[in-house]
Amino acid sequence: MRGIGYTLINLINNINDADRKKHHFVFYAYPFNENDSPLDILNLKGLKYEIRELRKRQRIHKKWPGRLNLLASTLNQLIDIRDLHFGDSRIADLKGVDFFLQTDQSQCLPRKAKLRNGLIIYDIIPYVLEWEYMWSYKTARRHGFSRKAALRVHVRRLLYAYKIRINSARADTLFSISESTKQDFVEYLGVRENKINVVLLGTNPPPVAINKTPVLKHYVKTSWGYMQRDLKRFDQKTPFLLYVGGADRRRKLEDLVSAFNMLRAQDINIRLVLAGDSMQGPENIATEQIQHALKSSSYKEDIIFVGFVDDDTRDWLYRRALAFVFPSRYEGFGLPVLEAMSYGTPVISYDNEATKEVALNEPMYVHDADGIYVAVTQLLGCSKKELQSISNRNKEHVKNCTWEKTSQQVLSIIEAYK
Repeated sequence: MRGIGYTLINLINNINDADRKKHHFVFYAYPFNENDSPLDILNLKGLKYEIRELRKRQRIHKKWPGRLNLLASTLNQLIDIRDLHFGDSRIADLKGVDFFLQTDQSQCLPRKAKLRNGLIIYDIIPYVLEWEYMWSYKTARRHGFSRKAALRVHVRRLLYAYKIRINSARADTLFSISESTKQDFVEYLGVRENKINVVLLGTNPPPVAINKTPVLKHYVKTSWGYMQRDLKRFDQKTPFLLYVGGADRRRKLEDLVSAFNMLRAQDINIRLVLAGDSMQGPENIATEQIQHALKSSSYKEDIIFVGFVDDDTRDWLYRRALAFVFPSRYEGFGLPVLEAMSYGTPVISYDNEATKEVALNEPMYVHDADGIYVAVTQLLGCSKKELQSISNRNKEHVKNCTWEKTSQQVLSIIEAYK
């Protein structure tokens, strides 16, 4: 479900037939147990092509019981730092490999001499948004942490940046998912600008629309926790706002809930649908501000938690939503916005550099809950012709944002190193 896995699968799926004949692709995977075959453990949901060669990547992390676990954890950190500097000792079989592409910026590169390495870089959000994620010593002290606890979180912050900086230095070339991410690596990590290639991600064209409504399900609170139930009372004529994604601090869902409350307070008949792995109910969301906003809403009966949805349900939600609302203050790319636009869904987004780079001026950009409220009322006042115009512009824009184009750009850069 992570963006890294989603990116990898789409890169593989969209390598064209000519490149498949020209190149031989080798994949590496961890075994869960020593006796596992790599082919048995690989489970790439949505993969269209057969992987012809998969090699095992050995696990060498130590696990010790009881109090010795702290010592094991320290040794594992030292092993990781060693492998970052000198190359990943777990990737032993590199016979015939000319170029190694690491799709996870936190994972090591191999150590074979004369082997070219590439690294896909996504974002350093926990480091950039220091106040909300990885605190420095001073920030932790302001929050009341002891000197010892503040030093611990500060070391964690330094290690995060240190590992990515070393990985970036060892790679021959870097593939950045946006110009915004590239500039963050230059500014915060000191990576050379001419080493980074910007290769924008893509989106998959939506499937042909099916008139049949899927069996909609939502999560309700029971004595056993949140349980999934059929959503029997869903008036399809009632407009709804849609959010798809996670609930971390940079996603200001409390602002979305506040705007929804204002709309309902004005007797506007509208619902709010929240989709994503963590969207199973207020208490399932770790961010306190978002949890409080959801619990205290006077209209929480009309806030629908659908959790992680299948493809048919997601397609139906995008096609029927009045708007996709994405109140994110910071993104590495902004893939959910592009996905919503591929369906022609009107998008209301917070104004951040990566989203504007990807979606240009097509979304309605706002800055707070009041802005969301105003944007929704404008959409409610649009005629069918005006809404169709928005839909057409969105679809036209994403025609140039394809995974096939992304795969071809990545391979053309790799081929230059031969």
